[in-house]
Amino acid sequence: MTVPRERAILIPSSLNMESRDRRESTLKVGQIARAAAVFQYNRIVIYRDPEHNDSRFMAMVLRYMDTPQYLRKLLIPRREELRHVGLLPPLRTAHHPINSKSESLKIGEFRVGVVVESVGSDSGVWVEIGINRPIPLRTGDSYSVGQRLNVRIFSQQPLAAEPVDPKDIPHYWGYETEIVESLESYLAAKHELGSYVVLTSRYGKGLTPEILSNMGHTGYKRDLAVVFGSPSRGVDAFLSKESMDRYEMINTIPHQGTETVRVEEAVFATLALLNLVRLED
Repeated sequence: MTVPRERAILIPSSLNMESRDRRESTLKVGQIARAAAVFQYNRIVIYRDPEHNDSRFMAMVLRYMDTPQYLRKLLIPRREELRHVGLLPPLRTAHHPINSKSESLKIGEFRVGVVVESVGSDSGVWVEIGINRPIPLRTGDSYSVGQRLNVRIFSQQPLAAEPVDPKDIPHYWGYETEIVESLESYLAAKHELGSYVVLTSRYGKGLTPEILSNMGHTGYKRDLAVVFGSPSRGVDAFLSKESMDRYEMINTIPHQGTETVRVEEAVFATLALLNLVRLED
């Protein structure tokens, strides 16, 4: 089985610095989550901007959105900061199934689960997967109550599941959220591992079919990281000139009709264009 490539969106902790209130901030973060799901990006990285650090709240909303609805009460504590999450649209991805009937589950079907009982291994571990009752987990390992994990149905009579590595799930399975202190250091490490890094900037090369084609060939079978600047500063404010010269810098809205383009707008515009080339194949 082909291991899914990592496709990462990198956004600043200052995403919400111009928001009027938590309602607007929640909606902005929600747009980033939707963009990741629509274009199948499996990692969202929040890098620290000294001007404004809202990374904790951003990560909280992002993780809420990625958590299947049937697990939110178990995994997400009630917080005043999350009072507006009801306004967010659901992701409607494969790991957010609507069906909750146990009899319709098929062998080989994947689910996100949470451990609700653990008194040892094998029959002592039970997981909630969004049906009318918890089911047993076949495993030789021990798990903690409240632990989130991915499972695969291996038996219908009786209904039972086994843990599965995300890399063994052949389709898009949501995103992970990460907070990093330094954009420079994070990208340097990714570059060392062979990732293809794309910087978005109004000072970058205007994106053309030729550049897109070249990016498709250059990024062949490599992980992808797409970086966005802050509401007040471009990516050049966070990176050295040496880094700027090392990575691909593009302008995905070369003829913008507004003085500024919001980060969440840039994310959708950029990922839509990059979707024209299959950098992950």
